[in-house]
Amino acid sequence: MPRIEYLCSSCKKVFKKYYSKAGAIQDKIECKFCDKKAERQLSAPSSKSTMTIDNGVQGRSTEIIHDIIEMNKERDEKGYNRGD
Repeated sequence: MPRIEYLCSSCKKVFKKYYSKAGAIQDKIECKFCDKKAERQLSAPSSKSTMTIDNGVQGRSTEIIHDIIEMNKERDEKGYNRGD
């Protein structure tokens, strides 16, 4: 599950968005804090990442457990129940 970082040009906040497919990744999306445009950030892989090639574009493939933990933290912050 690709996790992409975005930076809002208006409020300057960085946030992550998860995609189910690499083909669905967008370069610009709406900021989840202020509803302005946010741009995709290219970042270095972590020490537990491996580089992969997907249609000529470098992506980041991380250990799935870290993604699940982070997704659960975001759900908890938003007040969602685990069964939602």
